[in-house]
Amino acid sequence: MSGQGELDRIAREAAPEVLAAALARAKTQAQARLTDLLTDAIVARALAAADAPDEAARPEPVDDTGNALYAYAVTWADLGYPTDGPALTPGRGIELVTEGELGLLVSPVAPDELEVDTDDLSETGRLAVLARGHDAVVRAAAGAGPVLPLRFGTAVPDEEAARTLLRTHAASAAEQLRRIGTAREWGVRLVRTLAPGAEPALAGRLRTDDVSGTEYLSRRREELQRGDDLTRTAAEYAERLQDELSAHVTESLRRGGSTGSSLLLDMAYLVPTAAEAEFLGQVQQLTEDLEAHGLALEVTGPWPPYSFVALTPGGSDGP
Repeated sequence: MSGQGELDRIAREAAPEVLAAALARAKTQAQARLTDLLTDAIVARALAAADAPDEAARPEPVDDTGNALYAYAVTWADLGYPTDGPALTPGRGIELVTEGELGLLVSPVAPDELEVDTDDLSETGRLAVLARGHDAVVRAAAGAGPVLPLRFGTAVPDEEAARTLLRTHAASAAEQLRRIGTAREWGVRLVRTLAPGAEPALAGRLRTDDVSGTEYLSRRREELQRGDDLTRTAAEYAERLQDELSAHVTESLRRGGSTGSSLLLDMAYLVPTAAEAEFLGQVQQLTEDLEAHGLALEVTGPWPPYSFVALTPGGSDGP
């Protein structure tokens, strides 16, 4: 068989496994891109609101104009929201309803403006548009001071209901605002790559006409051993990642990942702004070390502290 024919045969035999690995990698990248647009927390809470709506997520009754108040986040009563800051609905500015030392960021909204198709997760769908609007307001507010983002879709009938919400959660909200302080959320994912020297095992790619069965099996064992070594290396770096970044963060939360998938570890970190340079420097150092092992880090942020607040209108607060 010619050299080109042998390469063609190897390519045909390897194609299914290469395609599977490529698809897994593409899926991970697509999920990261969607997270940049909406954040996993917003989408999850949006879907949760649709599956199990509560009184806080559905604005009724509404006022005489047919409007309710969309609630974005709890913050301190003296927060200075940017005068040119975004709002969920164009032409309806952000207001700060205060009660004691706390404030609730709101803007007028008609109930039908919050109706979404939860099956449409496209970037141009209504859910995505509203979620980006929600996130834009929370981000602008977080630039002025600590915030506790509320679940996407939360609305209250009027200002008195807003003040009631603040009174109900006063102790928990104040404690969490002090705990958050200047910190922002960063996401870090540890993923497998298809870098040279770190390809997945390719069934049949070692078999050639001039290799004996014994030699083929020996090489196959070596290939499987390399796969086991990569899995162990991934586990070691996942542990190292958490150990080395912990010195620069106030809190961390594991959101997912497993050693048997392309997404090995998905972490959220709460990082004080004063420590962000050191945190990102450590991430860069780890990234350089990982490249030789077929691993990489994907970083998103900074975000408002979506993963680190537990303020639930209409329910009890919890960790």
